[in-house]
Amino acid sequence: MTFDENTSSEILSASPDIIRTESPQDFEFDCALLSLGKLPVVLCIGSDRVTGDCLGPIVGQMLVERGANAFVYGTLARPITALNLKDAVKHIKAAHGDKKVLAIDSSVGKITDVGKIRVAFGSIAPGSADGKKLPKVGDVSITATVTDPHSTPLSAVRLGVVYSLAQDIASRIIRCLQYPI
Repeated sequence: MTFDENTSSEILSASPDIIRTESPQDFEFDCALLSLGKLPVVLCIGSDRVTGDCLGPIVGQMLVERGANAFVYGTLARPITALNLKDAVKHIKAAHGDKKVLAIDSSVGKITDVGKIRVAFGSIAPGSADGKKLPKVGDVSITATVTDPHSTPLSAVRLGVVYSLAQDIASRIIRCLQYPI
């Protein structure tokens, strides 16, 4: 989990009530993903045991199932959680030291930010909302706000909300990975 109160600008909203058109934020999203280069590492962080924290593993699963042109770590079958993140980072550095890393994680934030997806150049700090001291990860990061910690606990976040956000994220990643670099 990442607390994203002061992170990058909003990129898009997964709310079905909003009709999306191409915008400067969409362009920024695409540019950030394209900056990863060929065969990036996509590190999808989260637990498959907590609905509000399963965004990363769902995105990872979707990327693997769609044959993403990337090294994907963190799926529903093999999630990257607080328990194994350090080992995963160590493996990624050893096996893919020359590759850029896209880190994906769910986040908690203001009630008005629920459903928003953000992309940023730079790393994220998984677990920071829970006070965990985990390594910062990513050259580019994507977070999606799934709840306001004062209104809905992570365990009670609706799966449909998380799944919709994951679909948006996975589709954009797949599209950007198909561009020739």
